[in-house]
Amino acid sequence: MKFKKYLLIGLGAIALSSCTKDYLNEPQPADGSVSDVLVFNSKVGVDNALTGIYYLMRNYQGSAQNMYGWKTVQLNFDLRGNDMISDASNWWLYENNWSDNTYGRIATASRNAQIWNLCYKVINNANAIVTNINKLPESDAVKNAFVAEARALRGWAYFQLARVYQFTYAKDINAAGVPIMLEATTATTTGKPRSSMKDVYAQVVSDLEYATATLTTTRVDKYRINKSVAQGILAEVYQEMGMADASLWTKAVSNAQAARTGFTLMSAADYKAGFNTVSNAEWMWGLQFNASQSLSYASFFGYIEPLNTPNTSFKARYNDLYINNTFVSLFTATDIRNTFLAAPGQSSALTWKKFVTYKFQDNATQTGDFVMMRAAEMYLIEAEGDAQQGLLEPAKDVLFVLQKQRDPNAVRSTATSKDALINEILVERRKELYAEMGVEYFDLKRYQRGLVRNGIQWSLLNIAATDNRWRWQIPQTEMDNNKSLTSADQNPL
Repeated sequence: MKFKKYLLIGLGAIALSSCTKDYLNEPQPADGSVSDVLVFNSKVGVDNALTGIYYLMRNYQGSAQNMYGWKTVQLNFDLRGNDMISDASNWWLYENNWSDNTYGRIATASRNAQIWNLCYKVINNANAIVTNINKLPESDAVKNAFVAEARALRGWAYFQLARVYQFTYAKDINAAGVPIMLEATTATTTGKPRSSMKDVYAQVVSDLEYATATLTTTRVDKYRINKSVAQGILAEVYQEMGMADASLWTKAVSNAQAARTGFTLMSAADYKAGFNTVSNAEWMWGLQFNASQSLSYASFFGYIEPLNTPNTSFKARYNDLYINNTFVSLFTATDIRNTFLAAPGQSSALTWKKFVTYKFQDNATQTGDFVMMRAAEMYLIEAEGDAQQGLLEPAKDVLFVLQKQRDPNAVRSTATSKDALINEILVERRKELYAEMGVEYFDLKRYQRGLVRNGIQWSLLNIAATDNRWRWQIPQTEMDNNKSLTSADQNPL
């Protein structure tokens, strides 16, 4: 099952439709009320409502061609690290340069509004299900399963917001996070004040713990969150919180172990197949491509995939993303992840335009399925959690399982200190997960380390860990419309 039907319960609007262009029509009812007839009279209605949330995550559009869905949000953060490089005069240059313009963190930026609005639409849709589920004429078991999935989505969205709109949790758990909304909004809803990071994370944990205790591993397709995916998200959350409370690393580890159960690390052949399909046995969660809703050149693949598959001629699309030479140097010749080629159009004037990656390939469709979570990440969370607890040998063992699968000539870590091993794990996270989840950016933020650019980057930034640019401003529309917020609530420039 792909995105055949969906319900959009946006910020004050609902629309039920089959998978056609009908979703572009004016949503009804316009007052934002949740209709029993549309949704809660049957399992199908609620199931469609959940499907609509995933559709939003895949296809939600901002104001520019590189603002389609959550995958472009993640790519925005990947370009803010050191390992990837944008064209210096094309798409993604402003993200690469941390520019405070429409593609950045300032209150009036479209990129900022994309992140905020997408996450709160997910939250609002999930709230509509949670607060109205008792109208559904089904058993408690059926209703609880729907609520658990909705709460997992809500927990995921609040986790993303907390990581973007404040410094890391460990820096100050009492710092202002984001407003917590637990009921679906209407035109008359009163906005909420910013809750503390402590309270936001408490809500995230509450939602995800409920989801992991209630969901099963059964699901209709890989785009849906099941027990395994909820455990994976919870592992990520405890990984973040473990930086402030070391006792939580055991929960990060146990959830990562449980999450990856039943998912095998991919083979070399599968790795080189292009990261474009949820049929990959390692993918735990992915948002699937629907041919009737192609993003064409504006797809994630349209920016990052440089080759005409199956031959190796370069495409003439938006593809304008490159790889730093310092990152390429981390991979051995026998590492299956060494998917780097000389970039087209090299010149002495464009020294940054040296390497491209063919990790992602679209098989001439101009799009593909979007990876959201893989088993490899769970191995890395477990390794980091063990290392953080001083369990160096178990951490090395887990890390080596992944390393050996990726490189037949890999050598088990010989690190003799906790810090040295953690640094190795963080490098392995970059090598394994680049261009998938903003891993380098969020790891720097999580460890409160600054960004120091090197190599052939054209934008050689040096951004201290305390720089306000690590926390995004609250969008101006929220500041204007939410009467619970004052100018004092805004994050500084």
